[in-house]
Amino acid sequence: MSPALRDTMMITARALCHFSSKESPISATRYLSHFVPLVSVTDGPKGSYIGVKGEAVYIPPSPCVPVDTCGAGDAYASGVLYGILRGVSDLKGMGTLAARIAATVVGQQGTRLRVQDAVDLAESFAFNLKGSSSSVSSDVGSDHISS
Repeated sequence: MSPALRDTMMITARALCHFSSKESPISATRYLSHFVPLVSVTDGPKGSYIGVKGEAVYIPPSPCVPVDTCGAGDAYASGVLYGILRGVSDLKGMGTLAARIAATVVGQQGTRLRVQDAVDLAESFAFNLKGSSSSVSSDVGSDHISS
């Protein structure tokens, strides 16, 4: 992700929080997580944060050689949504999957994840699946969510 795009994303998170430019992504994540069940704030090559109930879990970046940063945020969001829909309770695992999907998309030309890459990514993560639920609650102390 280009520094300009990363800065734009962080400016958006700060604007939603009415924060100054001195505030960090982790502060924005913690703040926003008081208002929504689950929030993620990306910080480009520095990683991202997933927040639940005032707490934030750091997600390290997934290594890649950037080719085309278009679609990085959508790819990351798709990983989070995939985790939620599959009943994933581990926030760190969900974020790691999201970061890997985004890194895969960023490492290629174009915004669409190739089918074989999607299959490889899905197979590389063995999640403990639980029954589906429409609400997300938190056990932040263990970096897990429960349905």
